[in-house]
Amino acid sequence: MEPKAIVGLIVVFTVTVLPLLIVLGIYLRNKKSNRDTQREISDPDLLRLIHNEPDQLISPHQLRDKTTLSLNEARSRLSNLLMYGILNRSVGGSRYYYSLKEPLPEDKKLSLSPDPFLTVEDLLAIFAAHNYRVSAQELIMTTGLPLNVLKREMKHFQQRGIVQSMRGMAPQGAVSNRFFVLQEPYRSNPERFRARAGELDLELKEILVNENLIV
Repeated sequence: MEPKAIVGLIVVFTVTVLPLLIVLGIYLRNKKSNRDTQREISDPDLLRLIHNEPDQLISPHQLRDKTTLSLNEARSRLSNLLMYGILNRSVGGSRYYYSLKEPLPEDKKLSLSPDPFLTVEDLLAIFAAHNYRVSAQELIMTTGLPLNVLKREMKHFQQRGIVQSMRGMAPQGAVSNRFFVLQEPYRSNPERFRARAGELDLELKEILVNENLIV
């Protein structure tokens, strides 16, 4: 191969492929961090921590000091909730501060399954308790499950035509809030949904195990 051709390939790799590999590496690192650090502080407890702050604001540095998370882990956890439309972000000096977009929901005292994922019966009970419109924050607080598990589950339910993901959009294109609605015929005929429970629950468990989201 000619030297010019080799140089050209190096330039193409540096300009196009390398940035993609860097972004993918950051994404995978953050995904692993968000999963592994649930043992240190769960997503529901993180939202409660923010709610209980005197000004209901927290920076990654403050989160690090209040937990066993490193600064990068704290940033990753807060950013994950921000990008899914659950937190707001403000700037003070040179630091970001995060706050809840919605007040924490009242405890509905639902009797949910002990499984480490959202079953069909769980989903029906949650939608019924929230008038068939459930926010991502309500899902976290009602189930106690991590956001990454719920994101993957709701994506599967949407692909199956069972739920619809809805996003409020801010003027700059950011997600202002995110919620889910139950699609027909499952809303008016929940027994049709229950008839698929065994199949769907097994599918979800296999997906979440294969993607290392549950064990």
